[in-house]
Amino acid sequence: MRVYISADMEGVTGVTHSQDVIPGRSQYERFRRLLTADVNAAIEGAAQAGATDFLVNEAHDGMRNILLEDLDPRAEVIIGQRKPYSMMQGFEAADLVFFVGYHARAGTEGVLSHTFDSPTVVTGVGLNGEPCSEARMNATLAGLEGIPVGLVTGDDLACAEAETLYAGVQTARVKTAVDRYTARCLSPQVARERIREAARLAAGEGDLTPYAPDPPYSFTVEFATASSAASVLFFPGLERVDDRRVSWTHENYETAFKMFIGVMRLSRSDPDYG
Repeated sequence: MRVYISADMEGVTGVTHSQDVIPGRSQYERFRRLLTADVNAAIEGAAQAGATDFLVNEAHDGMRNILLEDLDPRAEVIIGQRKPYSMMQGFEAADLVFFVGYHARAGTEGVLSHTFDSPTVVTGVGLNGEPCSEARMNATLAGLEGIPVGLVTGDDLACAEAETLYAGVQTARVKTAVDRYTARCLSPQVARERIREAARLAAGEGDLTPYAPDPPYSFTVEFATASSAASVLFFPGLERVDDRRVSWTHENYETAFKMFIGVMRLSRSDPDYG
């Protein structure tokens, strides 16, 4: 079995603040170790169920966070952010997808909740008229290729969304959100055991269904300011819904998804927010 792991950081064990996940900040190096440990726990659990091939994709910020020297040697890792599929680069050959360290969508009280960009830039993303998290759009990309999501780790909100959307998914709640910057956290030892067991079940039970909504696929992005919305109006088929929202629709999800990645890369915050 080939397991693909998309590894974000806001949903990692113990993370509660931007200081924990931004390179150069006071707690970043400490939480790089905890990120790597969460990923290793997922690999260990899946291996216990017979998985033999592991590809990890760095999916946070500059996508250079995992400590390669501490990563389980059974895995390879994609490092760097210039990737057409962004958080999902390299997923195509997998039998099963894991989302490790994932967080809740923008506008919720989940720990460090957002969707692809800071809330000072993007305040919400919709897919086919429903609020959309990074996990949901990534699960759709995999699901339409017949690949199910087997595991999601993160806070209680991220896990609850997964259990609602992805049939048969295993979740590992490593913390419970109190506020966007506060959580009730498990110890790293308990969190890793929870991740390990959920990964073992995900790779071993096989009762999973790919998340594959029907076309067409309509994305809507709501920006914090009208200026940010205006900064992305260079794509064919993109419409400005109102001052702060842009939208587009395509029959092919991969095309719609790649357009989303392009819009995010083109968007910019107003100078007031740096």
